[in-house]
This record gives sequence, structure tokens and C-alpha cells, in this order.
Amino acid sequence: MNSEFDRLVERAADPNLIPGIYNYCDGRCPRCPFNERCLSFLENRDLDAQQGPATNDEALAEALERSIQRTIEFLKETAKREGFDLSAALAAGPKASDDASDDPARHRSDQLFVHAQAYADMTDPVMRALAPVLVLRGDAALTDAAETIAWFSTLLAPKIVRAIATRADLADDPTDRQSDANGSAKVARLAIAESRSAWGVLMEAGKATADGVPAAAVQMLDDIDLQLAERFPLAMEFVRPGFDEPAVAAGAQTRLPPCAPRDLPAAR
Repeated sequence: MNSEFDRLVERAADPNLIPGIYNYCDGRCPRCPFNERCLSFLENRDLDAQQGPATNDEALAEALERSIQRTIEFLKETAKREGFDLSAALAAGPKASDDASDDPARHRSDQLFVHAQAYADMTDPVMRALAPVLVLRGDAALTDAAETIAWFSTLLAPKIVRAIATRADLADDPTDRQSDANGSAKVARLAIAESRSAWGVLMEAGKATADGVPAAAVQMLDDIDLQLAERFPLAMEFVRPGFDEPAVAAGAQTRLPPCAPRDLPAAR
């Protein structure tokens, strides 16, 4: 494990990589221009090459379990080198507490998360039903719009609950625009914007108007976006590593941590 740990540390030190860029992306790796500068993408590509990509739910679950175990092993090695016995802490497990505020799952009862999950639950069957119709039609633009809606419907709730949890657990400063909560909320708001546009494409083509679902979906997105804007007013000022840094996007190197203070990009 030590050699694997050292290999990862050496790769992470590559000056061409953008630290933490994968924390604030939309996860659509095939479309991303930063693949070769993203540690997460490079590691996952290597794992896929060794073990093959996950192709079904069982394989995805196994891949997730391997990823979690690998992360734990890396944490253990890091702690060991710092003189801290993480194995004992992990074996002890979480401390019992009567305080409900210690339960991370409580954030899933937040109405903002509930609304995002309701949007995903409504969208999924619609996109499943629409997919074969679009395949027969063979329209690339409509297919892309449907794939965009389906993709972001599953991304929205996790990003929102991360923003809520980080803010609620006082893990960041609400006045700091360059905080993880703001970064997660920004990704959610960008996902909403892309989803709105994609629904517009489908509605214009007359392929998603049954039962008023598109209008209801867009209204749900608008409501969620408004709540995010009110809850995280500085979110859109968060500067995402690489994505919102023109010089870095053009090839400049950076070693700034993802939530380190950054200048706002010049207005275009």
C-alpha cells in the first residue's frame, strides 16, 4: 500500500494538475476539457483500464466499495506518517450521541433537498419513457437535451445536500464567497440553468409536452434556484478551480487549494 500511496502522492504533485477541480465540476468527464489536469479522472481511468468500467448496478456498487476502501487506506497511511493511529479511531466507530444535530442524515429532511429529490423522482420516468422515442427520431440535439436533463436531475440533490450540510455544520464562513458550501451551491445552480435550457429544447420540438410535465419541471427548477439564491447569496461569486480561471484554463499552472481566496474573473 505504501508504494501505491507514494505513487498517488507523486501524481498529485504534478504541477499540470488543478487541485480540487473535481469537487466543483458537473461530472460529465467525456465533455470536459480538463480531463488531463484532473487527478480524479486520471485515477478512475487507470482503475477502469485495470478492472474494466462498471457496466451495471452491481458493478457500480463494487466499484464504489473499492473506492471507499482505497480512500480509507490512503487516510490510514497519511495518518500513520503524521504519527496518528487512525485504525484505532476507525475501529472504535462513531461516538453515540443523543444530539440529533450530529446525524448527517438530518439534512435530507431540509425542504430544499426534498424539493430537489422530488424533481429527480418526477424527471426519471419521463426521461426513461422519452429515450426510445428519441432513438427512433435520431435527432442528436433532442437526445443531448434529454441526456442533459437526466444527468443533472441526479446531480442536483447531492450537490444541494452537500452545500446545506457544510453550511449547517459551521464548516465554512457564510461571508466567505470562496467556501465549499458556495461552490457546491454554484454547481447546483449551473446544473439548473443547463436543465432549464434542455427542457426548452424538448418543449420547442414538441417532444415533452404531455401532461404539462415540462412546465412543472421548469417551475420546480425555478423554485429550487430561488431558494438556493436566497440561502447561498454568494454562490455565483465562487471561483471554481480551472473552470472560472481563464489563465488556468488556457494552460497556466496553479497549486492553490480549491477554496483558497481567488480574484473574481474579469467581466466579459
